Amino acid sequence: MASLLRRHPHPLPAAGVPAHLLRRFSALPDVDHPPPPASTPTPASTRSSILDLQLAVRGETDPARIHSLVASALSRPDDYPRLHGSRPLFSLAASRLARLRRPDLAASLLRTLLDSSPASPGLLARAISLFPGPDDALRAFSDSAPAARSDVSLSALLSALSRAGRVDDVKSTFASAETSFGVAPGRASHNVLLHALVKNSELAAARKLLGEMAKKLKHRPAPDIVSYNTVLAGYSAQGDEEGFEKLLKEINAKKLEPNVVTYNCRIQWFAKKGETFKGEELLDVMESKDVAPNYLSYNALVQGYCKEGNVGSAMRVFKRMKVMKRREGRSDLGVSAHSQTYVVLFRSLVEKEKLDDALWICKSCFAMKAAPPFEAVKGLVEGLVKGGRSAEAKDVVAKMNLLVKGDAKGPWEKIAGELSLEGTPSSNP
Repeated sequence: MASLLRRHPHPLPAAGVPAHLLRRFSALPDVDHPPPPASTPTPASTRSSILDLQLAVRGETDPARIHSLVASALSRPDDYPRLHGSRPLFSLAASRLARLRRPDLAASLLRTLLDSSPASPGLLARAISLFPGPDDALRAFSDSAPAARSDVSLSALLSALSRAGRVDDVKSTFASAETSFGVAPGRASHNVLLHALVKNSELAAARKLLGEMAKKLKHRPAPDIVSYNTVLAGYSAQGDEEGFEKLLKEINAKKLEPNVVTYNCRIQWFAKKGETFKGEELLDVMESKDVAPNYLSYNALVQGYCKEGNVGSAMRVFKRMKVMKRREGRSDLGVSAHSQTYVVLFRSLVEKEKLDDALWICKSCFAMKAAPPFEAVKGLVEGLVKGGRSAEAKDVVAKMNLLVKGDAKGPWEKIAGELSLEGTPSSNP
């Protein structure tokens, strides 16, 4: 430390310097490194600045202030050199402005982003996906530099139109993309068109387009598993067994590797046919293929078994999902049950008088601060009382009294008033 002080004629005074910094610097080797230029922020400081800005946006309730915060940062590229690439920040700002009913400010902010950044297909695609309305997205695409237009940004525009239910505009924009914008639709844009057609119940047209892609007609790109999954889901939704099975054979013939969506389509198909056990067998196949099931896989099985009245198997699958989540130790696997799965399973367990399992599901809902269906709770409480478990019944009612608030409180109090539990805390404060 003495050698460092000798080399620096104006060392920092110890007064006012935190002790942990002194300890940190005292451990540095006896080598001088020139500090980075003041005008060049380090990656760590840049991340910190953007994170601070993101936290400020999250805590702000004035939409004009949110717009001003981010727009001001965009006007200072030296202070925020990587700001335009911060997907979380602009996603947060756009969603906050939309929730605060200022879509105009969201659109203005995204246009500022595009105007202040170099032309990039990826950036244009991200911005288009965040615009609050499809007309804003279309305008941004039309006004963009040719270098920013690609199949990626075109597919983002088509997705925005599809989400708005404007299927005719999806078709016309797709058809005129090359002549109007200089972009030949690639596989991503074809997949969006397939999705729009299926969503609009134009399954025959989607199947025709997929066939042209498979045969590479009219300069179509070759389909991938996403293309096939889209049409496969359409056949499942319409209950077209012949089309469904034929397309599965085509997937196998082309040696395309099924992904989790493909397996989910099959699981849902079996559940719809009342053969949920066959769908459950696919979980083992997925594991052997190193394809991780997601919440849709388990939800389809649980709801399928409940529909068949097989609540024991439904509960087994539900617990299997919980075990997998703990074993993997990863939240990104997405194997948390959907709220509708809790509702269906809870109701089925109460109807079948599986009170222990129903009580467990009910307590799981309480832990998540979610109120189970009132009528099913009433059935659980009555079953517990009938079985001589009044203390547990009272506990359920007491927790519901604390949990249910707002407009739901009146209907719950009516249900609770129909229950005869001596010594149960009143639902009225």
